[in-house]
Amino acid sequence: MLMPAGSRRPVSAPVLIVDDDTTTTRVLEGLLRGAGFAAVSTHNLADAESYALNHPVSLILLDVHLPDGNGLDLCARLVAQTTTAGIPVLLISANDDLSTKIRGFSVGAVDYITKPLAGAEVLARVRTHLRLRKAYDSLVELQAERVQQLAATQQSLMPLPEDLPAAAFQVSLRQVLHAGGDFYDVIPSGIQMMDYVVADASGHDLGTALWTASFKALLAEYASNLHSPQQICRMLNNSLRRVLPEAMYFTAIYARLNRGGNKLTLVNAGHPSAILYSARDGRARVLPQNGDVIGAFPDASFELLEIPVLPGDRLFLYTDGLVEMDGDRDAGMTRLEAACSLAGSVPLAAAVAAVVETMIAGRTPADDIVLLGCCV
Repeated sequence: MLMPAGSRRPVSAPVLIVDDDTTTTRVLEGLLRGAGFAAVSTHNLADAESYALNHPVSLILLDVHLPDGNGLDLCARLVAQTTTAGIPVLLISANDDLSTKIRGFSVGAVDYITKPLAGAEVLARVRTHLRLRKAYDSLVELQAERVQQLAATQQSLMPLPEDLPAAAFQVSLRQVLHAGGDFYDVIPSGIQMMDYVVADASGHDLGTALWTASFKALLAEYASNLHSPQQICRMLNNSLRRVLPEAMYFTAIYARLNRGGNKLTLVNAGHPSAILYSARDGRARVLPQNGDVIGAFPDASFELLEIPVLPGDRLFLYTDGLVEMDGDRDAGMTRLEAACSLAGSVPLAAAVAAVVETMIAGRTPADDIVLLGCCV
């Protein structure tokens, strides 16, 4: 049975006391109440586990030996649960055995208090671990804010379809960490000429997102009809090779669509090949290409492909996270080719969304995903 340690409305989540000794629970309740803490108590593991899983708890004072089992086993279960893993567990025991203490810490307890209990020591340890928990929670919130700011900054570097209606593109961007290494850009490069770039930085940590900003800044400087896509990739390679950390590089696919001349130019830098949907026969086809990555080799080679296109055709550029969910890129590209064929006749925004949903199939991606589609 649960027994509240006072009728005052708690100002924070209570401390949960788990001990089968009534005298001990009353002493701890009084001690905590006198210090301004809310508390509830249980006398067995089953009630304690039920309460912790269904109510907010700030800290647990847990006896090691209870009528229905060992408190160490409950500690291990709570640490393994997402909803209770962050609750500090302080073990209480009359047993001062070193092996018991070591096992307690190994299953996730943060402290071990030996009976008979000293009130000042208990309060000091409770306050210490609540302060540590508060500091940790504050750090988590701060990091979350920073990630959101970084994500907002990174996404502000990527244009939205409504920003460039003449580009006739739609995009789906899914980032595992809200900010990451996959990104895209769309840049007007001449009269009736538009450049579409999808790139992927090696690595998946948040620091990678900072290097994408460097790539974007260089791309904005180089992309124009003064340079061919192949020259732009070489210039990017020469610049980034001097500043990127060791083992850091980018894969990219660079598409220049000349609507006035009905010509598509593709340059591949170690990236998954583009897919072109033909309005003439209603089929999508992979356009096989190879090339070196950007930022790794002084003599990098980037394969060039130039093909004619017609109004109504569609180009799809993407990152490897879309085709490697099952671990087999070739099979993934075959599936993507089929999905692009099926979605070829629907409006572009719906087509891009449908293709991504088909490829993900209700799963949670483990890697960032970009799919950019544009109409000729």
